Amino acid sequence: NEGDEAGGTRNAASPVGFGWFANTLPFGSAPHIVSFNASMSTLSEIDLTLPSDGEEEATPKPLDPKPTRSSSNHSLLGSPSYLFSVKRSRRNAKRRAYNTVAAASQTQQLESIGEEKDLLLGTLNSSRRSPSHPSCAPRLALVLFLFVCSVGTYRGISDYFLRVRNNSTSPGVLKDVGVRSSFRSSSGVDHLGAMLQQLDDAQHIAETPIILFNQTYAAPPQLANLANVFEEPYNPTTNKLFLWHVPRSGSTTIKRIVSNCASLNLASEAGKGEGSEDVLRIIEGMDGMHFANVDMSNPAGIARAKSLNVGSSDTIDLVSSPYLYDAASVFDSMHRGYTIAMFRHPIERAVSLFYAMKMNKNYANVVGTLDTVEQYARSSLVENNWLTRFLSNTLSGPLRPENEAVAKEVLRTKVIIGLLCEKTESMRRLETLFNMKSSRSRIRDECQEKLLYWDWPGKNRHDPIVEGSDAWEKLKEQNTFDLRLYEYAEQLFIAQRKLFAD
Repeated sequence: NEGDEAGGTRNAASPVGFGWFANTLPFGSAPHIVSFNASMSTLSEIDLTLPSDGEEEATPKPLDPKPTRSSSNHSLLGSPSYLFSVKRSRRNAKRRAYNTVAAASQTQQLESIGEEKDLLLGTLNSSRRSPSHPSCAPRLALVLFLFVCSVGTYRGISDYFLRVRNNSTSPGVLKDVGVRSSFRSSSGVDHLGAMLQQLDDAQHIAETPIILFNQTYAAPPQLANLANVFEEPYNPTTNKLFLWHVPRSGSTTIKRIVSNCASLNLASEAGKGEGSEDVLRIIEGMDGMHFANVDMSNPAGIARAKSLNVGSSDTIDLVSSPYLYDAASVFDSMHRGYTIAMFRHPIERAVSLFYAMKMNKNYANVVGTLDTVEQYARSSLVENNWLTRFLSNTLSGPLRPENEAVAKEVLRTKVIIGLLCEKTESMRRLETLFNMKSSRSRIRDECQEKLLYWDWPGKNRHDPIVEGSDAWEKLKEQNTFDLRLYEYAEQLFIAQRKLFAD
């Protein structure tokens, strides 16, 4: 601007090649021209508006909002002065250039720091891998392997010391293996009863005695007057039928069939309250039953029956009592008892017992406040492993594995098994024994069919409980010994089929 007005000379502050750049633009093109300040090495941008037809020169519109000093117009190549440039202070240009370079440098530094930070964070995050990361799999496998090895080692050492402890026990005495529980909660302990010998083939179970801790169990000597059912076939002249009464399992129906249909004489609880005379006599009840004047439902009544020689009397055809050990004393070596029994799933039996008690007037005051099976299962009235206790003669106190072993051995050697869930086959086997004392007839068959299928004595209808429910689990806690014993009885039921093959 300070040179020749014709534009022939230019100083260091004038635009370089400005005329050439302007000539390269066609008339009416975009109004932005970029000028380069050679001395400051900066870019400045000017917004130019071209004049339209009939208008005067365009008014310059600088983009920089800061006010600048005005400058004279410059005409290029003799053409109308429609291109303008704004002269800016050199000091301001230097300042802006310095600020631009500083801002760019600062931006590059921040970007460099950000990249380094991202790289650092990425490294740290990669070192904190989740357990599901593939590289963590070998570590998890190693941890699991060490855990399994430690558990196996612990169990092996425990079993070794247990064997040493049991081997040091005398043959006639079995030490307590640490199973401790109360009368009502003994079944809740994970006891060692599961160590009892298990047989897959039920056909050989009759020949296999119960073995626990390398000790073979035999039936207690108190049951010596009861016949071994696998070794001694039933003989009506030397044996007397003994029905071990298991409550709510079908025993009452069997007694009704024996007395009402087969016309056989019973010695059971039916003679309760029939006098205390010292003479044994047969009474005919209002319902057609024939029974002796004795009460076999309690130890005192059994002792009286023994004094009246019920076991050896020819007038008595069947003896029945829930007390296995006390009733065995009624028989002698010349008149051995031949034991039969009906069994039912322990939990189903417990539920049936609860509803039977609710309908019985004698127990109305006892169970009147109990409305559900679950309440009964939580109360002190619930039975605890009834089968195991009466078969092992352990009516109170904690149960131990040896009690279960004794109960199983008694079942194996002394009892003909009948199952309520298989009452047709069970009754067929029992008829084989009853027919030796009574001849069959049409009236007897009709009577038996009515009692067995249509008019089941003592039957009560109720909703079954669902397996896995709270009531079921509570009853299961009270009957864990009996549940295993019932499974063993089912195997015996299959094994005893050969005794009634003919």
